[in-house]
Amino acid sequence: MCESSAYLIKGNKEELILKDVILVTFSPDGMVELENILGEEKKIAARLKEINLLEHKMIFE
Repeated sequence: MCESSAYLIKGNKEELILKDVILVTFSPDGMVELENILGEEKKIAARLKEINLLEHKMIFE
């Protein structure tokens, strides 16, 4: 499978936002919209810091 988990850096820790993400959309207003394989959606005001394809991980800050 190609899903990834999305994390948000808070302080010096990574907090899980959403697992099994299949779609990431960036809005002009700075919002990031995430959707997982079950159709669950999350919106966050963050910027993408890193994508680690080997670990199936996206990190936002």
